Amino acid sequence: MWKAETLARRLRHQARSLLALPEEVRAKAARSLLDRLYKMGLVEKNASLDDVLGLTASNILERRLQTVVYKKGLARTIYQARQLIVHGHIAIGGRRVTSPGYLVSRDEETLIDYAPGSPFKEAKAEEA
Repeated sequence: MWKAETLARRLRHQARSLLALPEEVRAKAARSLLDRLYKMGLVEKNASLDDVLGLTASNILERRLQTVVYKKGLARTIYQARQLIVHGHIAIGGRRVTSPGYLVSRDEETLIDYAPGSPFKEAKAEEA
């Protein structure tokens, strides 16, 4: 929890610092920050620095692998999602990820599935 709060605090601080700059200097740096946050999935495409100021720890926690696995329906509970990840049953683009706190980018979100060789993947294939 404290890691998410710290990240949100740092991002808000960056946005406040950019808002203090003159407009001609601010534009390029602001666009860079907003593009990075869009790729992370924390803001929408046409976001402004005011949207960054509204970021909270819960916005960041929603991007954790554990939460995304649960919301995609790969696990029945949030606890099962954590268990699947830690035991190596979840992969992103075919690469096993064993850290439940991994922050999933917008591009990686569609690549999340059961790991190759996982009994869960085989059971899913038998159901279909």
